[in-house]
Amino acid sequence: MTSDQALLAYMLQDVRVLARQVDSREIDLQRYETLHWDVHGLARRAVICDPEALAQPVERCVVGFFGERRPEASQSVVDDIEVDLLLEFRSHPGILSYSSTELVDNYWANLVIHVKPVDSQEWRNSDVHRRAVAEISPRQYRSVRIHNGRLPGGVVGSGAITIDRTKFWDYGGSEIWEAVRDYS
Repeated sequence: MTSDQALLAYMLQDVRVLARQVDSREIDLQRYETLHWDVHGLARRAVICDPEALAQPVERCVVGFFGERRPEASQSVVDDIEVDLLLEFRSHPGILSYSSTELVDNYWANLVIHVKPVDSQEWRNSDVHRRAVAEISPRQYRSVRIHNGRLPGGVVGSGAITIDRTKFWDYGGSEIWEAVRDYS
């Protein structure tokens, strides 16, 4: 978990920079605007759903996703479902931002920042998200880890992400292996 937490902290820095740039009026981000850039040849993306709420110095909730893609995974299948998921953010006002980072060896990480715990549950219950979990993930990923946690002081603060629970899925065997670890 330590390396995952470090990567989430690294991804959080991108969101913090964007939130501070919006707050200082260095940049003008529109709601749900998608930003793309590369770092050392690896893709990065951020979708800022609510720039004003993101800049408030109050505790926020976080979800971190880490997926090990199968060697035969279809990039277009993953990209298509991700586009559908991003479009759904408009129906879930508690989602404040979404970031994705490409890592080496076909690993990917996502960071979602939202207002309260129920926000992620509502999004998880959407048709698109349920399809991603039931159909796409087992075929496209060997394993998935999802961390749920908190960010004291919000994005504009200097606090670190606290992970409260991690869910694990391993799709490598004949049956799906699942586990949950609670840290609270």
